[in-house]
Amino acid sequence: MQVGLGVFTGEVLPEQGITQTQQLADELEQMREAERVGLDAVWISEHHFLANGYVGSVLPYAAAAAHATERIVVGISVALAPLYDPVRLAEDAAFLDQLSGGRAALGIALGYRDVEYEGFGTSRRERVRRMEDTVAILRQSWGDGPLDHTGRAFTRRAPGVFPKPVRPGGVPLLMGGHANAAIRRAARHADGFIMDGGTDSRAFGDSGHNRPLAERVAELVGEYRAALRAYGRDDAEPKVYLTLGGFLHEDGADAAWEVVSEGYMYTRRVYGEWYGLDPAEYAGWHPRLMSPQEHAARRTEVLLGRPADLVPEFEALRAAVGDGLHVMFRCRYPGVSHEDTLRSIALLGEVREAIA
Repeated sequence: MQVGLGVFTGEVLPEQGITQTQQLADELEQMREAERVGLDAVWISEHHFLANGYVGSVLPYAAAAAHATERIVVGISVALAPLYDPVRLAEDAAFLDQLSGGRAALGIALGYRDVEYEGFGTSRRERVRRMEDTVAILRQSWGDGPLDHTGRAFTRRAPGVFPKPVRPGGVPLLMGGHANAAIRRAARHADGFIMDGGTDSRAFGDSGHNRPLAERVAELVGEYRAALRAYGRDDAEPKVYLTLGGFLHEDGADAAWEVVSEGYMYTRRVYGEWYGLDPAEYAGWHPRLMSPQEHAARRTEVLLGRPADLVPEFEALRAAVGDGLHVMFRCRYPGVSHEDTLRSIALLGEVREAIA
């Protein structure tokens, strides 16, 4: 079992009173701290056209992360593959792998925001065939021989795509999603499945809340294992990358929630908009406006406390998934101070050491 730190987004809120340049410098320092305390990976996430500066240029950002670190895996979770030229994505990912000495990992997903498709000159109607062709082109580009692909979305031919990744077989390719088709696609094509534990995509758009984590993990991992078997692949130790939110504080869960609640509820409002909820429904999703009952409900959606409080939760997840589990633990949120985030990362290192 591994523990990575995510997601790095570059977001800056006005109340922070800092520049985008300073935010990115702080995030790179947080990545170095993650490496120092023994975590296994750092993960960068992609979205576009957001005034808070959410990172769209994930491959350049990952290159900066690779330069700032020496050991830790530098991963993308996730690149919105239908927005890319597939050959450029293959080249950039392979270059990142060479730059990092074989430490790159590439997660890809379809995405779901219409404004992103429109901004890049495509549409949601085209996203599945673009994804399928992109996967085929990535695999062929990272292998030996010429590139020769004729698909539904892309036709690409070249003598070869260079540089090649450091590792034979290419950059580890991970695929996310929650629909049955996405799970089957990951089982058929990918080296691992990214499961969103931070936002319950199957329920959030209806209720604005997450179902219990154990219920969701069991449901999706069971479906992923079944899909692996259906495609003749080994399901005994599936590679599952679970995004999970929380915060660590030396004074316990109440103190952790006090620090992180504003940042966490900011993300809930953002996802409320993206998932098409009525704005009146999430207008009150501010800690100062929430009832004690709502605070209690939201606290169940994240893991809070000291390292000793979180270790049993991580062990329970390992028991449900197996040693192929990689937890992408999000303990950095928009608006939470750099200093508080560094302390939480250091405590997450203690969790990683305890479960090693």
